[in-house]
Parts: sequence; C-alpha cells; structure tokens
Amino acid sequence: MARCSICHTQLDPAEDRVACAECGQEYHRACWTGIGGCATYGCRAAAEPQKAPVLPAVTGWGDEKTCPACGKRIVSSVLVCRCGARFPWADPMTPEEYRSWLEDEATRRSTRRLLLVLFFLSITGFLAPPCGAVAGVVAWRRRRRLAGAAGIYLAVGWGAAALGVAYAFVVLALVAGG
Repeated sequence: MARCSICHTQLDPAEDRVACAECGQEYHRACWTGIGGCATYGCRAAAEPQKAPVLPAVTGWGDEKTCPACGKRIVSSVLVCRCGARFPWADPMTPEEYRSWLEDEATRRSTRRLLLVLFFLSITGFLAPPCGAVAGVVAWRRRRRLAGAAGIYLAVGWGAAALGVAYAFVVLALVAGG
C-alpha cells in the first residue's frame, strides 16, 4: 500500500488524495495543502521550504504504540525508540512487519553499495564491460526497490551499464580497426 511522503502514513483508497501533476507522487490532500505543494526534492511543483511549526510535546489518550523491537510503550509519533530501534513511519508495526522492513532495508543498503562499487569500477576502462553488465542486471532486477527516494542509486546502476556498453564499443572499434 502506498504511503504519503509527507506524513509517512498509509494512503487509504477511501481517503481524499492528490497526485502531483509533475512527478506523480501521491499525498493526503490535507498534507499537500498543509505544506503548499509537492514534497519531492527537485520536483517543479515542490513547496517552498517553510519553518516547521513548534508543536507542544503532549500526548493524548491513545497516543501510544508498542515498540516492535523491545515491546515497551512509546509515543505514537516517534520514529526512534529508547532501545535504538528506528521506524520508517509513525504507524504502529508488528514485530513481523518490523523484521521484514529491517530485512528490506538491509537489502536496499547492500544493493546501493554494490551499485556504487560497480559504477566506480566501470570508470576504469577494462573492467567497465563486465561491471557495467552486472550493474545493469542488478539495477533492472532491483528497480522497484530502488524507485522513489533511492532512485539516484538506480541512475548510478544505469550509468554504470551505459559506461560498460560505451567501453565495449570502444574496445571493439579498436580491435576492428587495428
């Protein structure tokens, strides 16, 4: 299920939503209106940066959730527990959802590192064709996981693939010509 990238809560199909005309990112209409536009960095419809309002640090009835890592009760809006657990959004998570999210994050992190290494190796020349091929395959297979905020790493993977192809053509031209 999609999440609003402003408040990081799930976008229920029954809720009033708005999609950015420039980048297609979906938001709760209230979130969109609250910041005055799109929250995607670099989008032409992005809202002007504003000073965040200072909100009182009070909790009301029902404003707690259980930390999926340690089981202690914490304020529902926090994204970091005292035990050190970090959460991607304020919605409560079950321990199973939390473990799944941690595994996905670890996979994303290792994929990002791999694509960066392959990109730098593809700049070297003779390593470019094999590294570019591997980077292209990794970028293609992990494209859904790397979409959105991690899209820069997807671009790095495609760039490494393009460098690999370019170096391969240069090598073939040199071999054919000489």
